[in-house]
Formats: sequence, C-alpha cells, structure tokens
Amino acid sequence: MADEHGEQTGSAGGTFLSMSGSAEVVVQAGNVNGGVHFGVPEKAPRSTPRQLPADTASFTGRGSDIARLRELAEDRSRRSRGTVAVSVIDGMAGIGKTALAVHAGHQLAEHFPDGQLFVDLHGYTDGLAPREPADALAIILRSYGVLPQQLPADLDARAAFYRDRLAGTRTLVVLDNAATEAQVRPLLPADPRCLVLVTSRRRLKALDDADTTTVELLPTPEAVRLFRRVAGGDHGNDHGHDRGGADGGADGGLIDEIVALCGRLPLALRIAAALIRHRPAWSLARLVEKLRDGGAGIAGFSDTGRDLAAVFDLSYHALTEEQRVFFRFLGLIPGPETDPYATAALLDVDWADAERLLEDLVDHNLLLEPSAGRYRMHDLLRRHARALAERDAPWQRDTAVERLLNYYRQTAARAGARIALFRGQPPIEPPPASAPDFTQPNDARAWLRAERANLEACLEHVSQRGLDNHIIALTGAIASLLRRDGPWPAAISLHIRAMAAAVRLGDRPGQAAALTDLARVRSMTGDYPGATRDHQDALRLFRELGDDRGQAHVLRELGHIRWMTGDYPGATRDLYEVLHRYRGLGERAGQADVLLDLGEVRRMTGDYEDAARHHGEAFELFRELGDDRGQAHALTLLGEVRTLRGDHAAAARDLEQALRIHQDLDSRFFEANTLTYLGDVRAATGDYPGALRDVGKAVEVFRDLGVRINEAWALNHYAALFLATDEPRRALELYRDALRLSREVTQPDDEGLALEGIGMCLLRPEIGREANARDAAAHLNQASEIFHRLGMRPEIERVDAVLGEIDPS
Repeated sequence: MADEHGEQTGSAGGTFLSMSGSAEVVVQAGNVNGGVHFGVPEKAPRSTPRQLPADTASFTGRGSDIARLRELAEDRSRRSRGTVAVSVIDGMAGIGKTALAVHAGHQLAEHFPDGQLFVDLHGYTDGLAPREPADALAIILRSYGVLPQQLPADLDARAAFYRDRLAGTRTLVVLDNAATEAQVRPLLPADPRCLVLVTSRRRLKALDDADTTTVELLPTPEAVRLFRRVAGGDHGNDHGHDRGGADGGADGGLIDEIVALCGRLPLALRIAAALIRHRPAWSLARLVEKLRDGGAGIAGFSDTGRDLAAVFDLSYHALTEEQRVFFRFLGLIPGPETDPYATAALLDVDWADAERLLEDLVDHNLLLEPSAGRYRMHDLLRRHARALAERDAPWQRDTAVERLLNYYRQTAARAGARIALFRGQPPIEPPPASAPDFTQPNDARAWLRAERANLEACLEHVSQRGLDNHIIALTGAIASLLRRDGPWPAAISLHIRAMAAAVRLGDRPGQAAALTDLARVRSMTGDYPGATRDHQDALRLFRELGDDRGQAHVLRELGHIRWMTGDYPGATRDLYEVLHRYRGLGERAGQADVLLDLGEVRRMTGDYEDAARHHGEAFELFRELGDDRGQAHALTLLGEVRTLRGDHAAAARDLEQALRIHQDLDSRFFEANTLTYLGDVRAATGDYPGALRDVGKAVEVFRDLGVRINEAWALNHYAALFLATDEPRRALELYRDALRLSREVTQPDDEGLALEGIGMCLLRPEIGREANARDAAAHLNQASEIFHRLGMRPEIERVDAVLGEIDPS
C-alpha cells in the first residue's frame, strides 16, 4: 500500500496509520509476534512553525560567514542533484556558534516560508544528557500537531514520518548544540529545498555531504564594537567607527585591553560588558584589574547568568580521561604553540599517540591548527586548563614540564649546531625519542624559526625559576638564530643573562661561549669597543681551557672588527692567521667565512681582482658544504665587486640568485644586504625607480631589526640615489642621518661616505646658500682624511678630483 507520495506506509501483519486525507484513520492489519505494531501516522493538518529564538540587537560581524550560508541556501545546483543542504557551524565554547546560526536563520527566513525549526540537542548542557534523536523528532513532530499517542516508538519510523512531513516544503532546520553525527543524521530532511544548520563544539567530520563553517575569533575592531554595544551607556558610543582607542579617549585604551584579556572571545566579551552595564559602581579600570588576575583561572569571567569556566567545563567533561589529562597538561606549556614532537615529550608518549591526541582536541574545538602540524590553544582555555592542572600532583606537573624543557633544549642544540657560524663539537646528549631530523641546515633553520616563540617562552620560564643550566643551554642553542634574525638589543639581553648564569655555576666553557655570542651581537649593532672587550675575555678563557677551535673563532671575530673599524692592514694580518689556523683544524666553514672577510678588505682598498678571487673561493667551499646561506652571501659580495668592475650583467645575475636564496631562507638581514647591492646595479643601468624601491626596503628592514651599522650603510646608498635623480634636499637629509648613525656606531668608512655625500649636495645650486662651496669643501676634506687613513683608494681619487675643481676662494 502506498501513500500520496508513493511511499509504502504499511505491511501485512501490522497496524499502521493511513496517510490518505487529512483525518487520522487507524487500520488494524494483524498481530505481529503477539503484539500490536504501529506504523507511520497520518499527517496532521499542516502548521507553519516559527521556532527561531529571538535575534540579538548586539550581534556583531560575521559578514563572510553569513554570506557563505546565504550562498548555500540559494545554491540551485545542489537542488538539481537532489541533496539537502547541510551546514555544520563548529567552534570552541563561547565563540558564538548559536548566535551566528540564529542570526543567519532570521536573515534567511524569507527563503523558507514553510517554517523554521529550532531544536537544542543538549550536546553540551550542564546537568542534561545529550538529547536522543527519537526525543528530538518527537519535539519536532509535536510542533506539527502530532499527538503523543500518534508517535511511532521506533526511531526509523519517526524519522521517516519527519522526512515525509517536510517533503515538498522549504523549511529551515536549526539543530543547536549537537554532540555527535549519530545525533544529527535522523534529523536531516530529504527535500533539497530545505536547509539544515547544525552547531557543535566538535567537528562533525562524518557528515560527509555537509558544508563546514568553523567560527573564528572576532577581529579586534569587531570585538571592540561588540563590547561597546553590550556595555551600553557611554561605552556604547563608538561614533560609528570601528576603533576602540582612537575614538574612545581614555576609555578607549582600557577597552582595547579588556578585549585583549577576553581573547576576542564573544562570550567573554559579553560577560565582561554585562558586568560594566549592570554594576554602575564599576569602572573600566576595575574590570581590567579583575580580568588581569589569572591566579584563579578564569573566575573573573562570570556574571549572574553566565560562567565561562562552567561553559568550558562542559567541553572538558566530554573528553575521555586520557584527553582530559592532555588538556590539563597543555595549560602548563610555557609557549603559545605545540606540535606532535613537543607533545610526545610533554606526555611521555610516542609521536603517533601525540598527534592523535592533538587531533582529538582539534575535533573538540579545544585546539586550533593555524598551520599544518602546529597547534594553538586560546588564551582563556589555557588559563582554564592551567587551573585544572592545579588539581594534579605537583611532581606530575613538574616532571611533564621538565620533559618538555629537555626536549626543547636538546633539539634546539642540534638545530643550532647545523646553522652555527662556527661549527663546534656536536651536542653530547642523544636526541629525544621523538624529534625532527635536521638533515639539511635549512631544516634546522626552519624549525628554529617556527619554534622561536616557544623557545623564548621556555627561556623566560627557566629564568624566573633560576634554572641556570637550562638558561645557558637554551640561549646557546638559539644564538645563531638570534644573530641572523635579531632584534639584536633583545639578543644582547639574553646573552648577558646566559653569561651571568654561567658565572653563578662556575661553568667556564659556558661563560666563554656566552661571551663570544654576546660579542658577536654587539658587533652587529656597531658596539665595537664592547665587542672587543667581550671577545678578549672569551679568548683568555679559551686559552686557559686549551680550546684551539674556540681561540680561532674569537680571533676571526677580532679580525672582523679590525676590518669594520677601518684597520685594513691589521685585519688582513689577523684574518690570514685565522685562515691558517682553520686549515690546520680542518674547519672548512670557518675558512669560507674568513675568505669572505678577506675579500671585503681587498674590495675596500680597491683590489677588486683579489676580492673577486677570495669571494669565489668562499662560494665553492660553501657549495661543497651544502650551505645555501653561505653561498648566497658569497654571491652577494661577488656581485658588488663585479658592479665596481663594471660587469653589470654578471653582477645582476649573482645578486638576483642570492636574493632568491635569502628569500627562500626568510633571512631578512641578508636579503636587505643584497637589496642594497642590487640597487647599485639598477642605478648603474639607469633603473632608478627599481633602485629606490630596493634600497628603501633595505633601510626599513635594517631599522626594524635594529641593525644601526647597516642602516647607516644603506642610508648612504639611498641618499646617493636621490642625489642622482635631482632631489638634493632629500639626499642631504638622508646623508646627515647616515653621518649621525655612522659616528654613533664608530663606522669610519660610512662616515666618510656620508661626509662626501653632504659635500656633493652642498655644491648643488638648488640648496641655495652663498657659503655652500666653503661648507662643501670642508665636508669633502674631512671625507678625504678618513679615506686616506683607511687606505680607500677609489674613494680618495674620487673626492680629491672634486676638491680640485672647487674654487679655493
């Protein structure tokens, strides 16, 4: 027997409700196994449910998410395939999933004139078990007028009647707070003109045909606007702007801080705003003070009707015991992110189990995966996890954190050794049981950069606890990264702290290493006196320890300082001695670095042929070692020498190849160096716009990194481009900046170039002063004196030629 839609509604041996007509007709068809079987009841008279909860006037943002849902609702191609549109809206607790679903439902209601259904499935409701699908169907069917006695007892029969009831309709179904896919599947209609919105804290990956929207944190401007709207009163007036601080006066800065403390989480923002709205005696400053107090987890995020800790607890209690332990321990990690290797160390499990647990928490939206293999916990969830971990035994917490610290220390030491400027002895400790394999220097460099925030957080953690061994080891492990990437002022502070730790422990090798690392960074900032002092102290310690390799490294650094401060004869002597020592030690990487320095000394004294030979030898050594960074550096310096020799095509080829390598390595400092040299080539070939672009970017990078010595150098190049393009006033301004910087960092060659540039600008008639010729001659004479003292022959000839043309009167 078939109903009006052609579906079978009953069979022999059972009792079923006929679907013919609008009145209910009970047909007795027999007795099955001694009992009475009730089939699908007849449809009751149609009604049009309008069950969406009220929308909120303070709903803020989510424009792209709503647009996506609208596009899904209007997707005609899905209808032609005969499949119902299902969108799963997932996200962490308090992120605003239900608010989005309800707001979108009201926005889309016109597309679904046959009704809007809303069912809370209680997947995460305090004190209530998740709602059974059969019970949810009963609620829906009763809203259509089906009497309780008419409901089939069987889940499949109820689901069939539900699908039949929605057949031929355009109905919106909102299934809120779902726990599992099994809870949702019986509640999906079959008609492709319907739309189903499902919200869940879990990722319902087994709903194969569903579209997924993961709700993200609010952007800061929208978070500020939400707080203002809920807080109301004076705080609700943002003058139509999206900025908190700019338009809010003194309160604006406090609101920005409240938004940051709330982690841009909508529920936390609403609670915080409600506290202000309903407590007239409270000021924003009082609220900030309350939210800053992390000692009690997230106890500050509670009002009379909402408690963020209770909301998070519902997600926590939905986990298995193994997952709960992991969640609590994640609150203990010092850094902002983790990966399967670090997690394996934290939990003392293997890599596969660590990855499984991480993915489990991602599925529960308790972790974010901002990039493949990298996992991050929201700040408020972390505070809650840390508060929960206080219930664990102290030894369990301490042991887990110690395992994590050992992992980072050992792995960073292995990575640092792969990219060290001077190759020392390999780390003595064996690698952790689960650790990345650094087969290439690039792998080590990439790991160190990815983990930098975690490593620095671990350093802060051990420093606060006075764990000197960890301070020394971790700082030494990241020394090469700090030297390459900066910022150097922060690196200096870290190395000073490591040196102090070594002194406290009486660790003389650690003290010598820390002094060497500190001196290298001081040299990068132009503090040559400080660098020389630290290197000499380190050299004394290495001699007392009988460390030949350490002595050679320090002597090379001292020779480098002689070159940078213009003592070219002394630099040549010292660097050749170091080259001989490195050859005796078999230190090929050190030989390559010294050859680069020797090439630079030769270039500065005008011996371009010898400079090119040294740079070429260094390039070949780096290539044999597989050191991409070294090859790129050698190509950069070789390109500059070729520019000076007039071979612009070869220079451009070398520099562009070097630039690609530095960009692949994300080495901003060396990329900026290469851009400056490339600007010279572009200018020499007439491409001044390209030259200005490249050198201008280099100046910005050096300034951002705090490398004042290179900033002064690049400013001279930048000023020369403006002078060549008939902008002498801008050039004069830049040359004066370069002069000030080069004097502050004791860089005489750049000081001379800046003085020469100022003199050339003053000779231009656009500057417009009668005394310009005398001032120009004074600056040029000062430049000439510096160039003569340094032995910079090309510069001497150039400046003296200009001085010879100036009228001495």
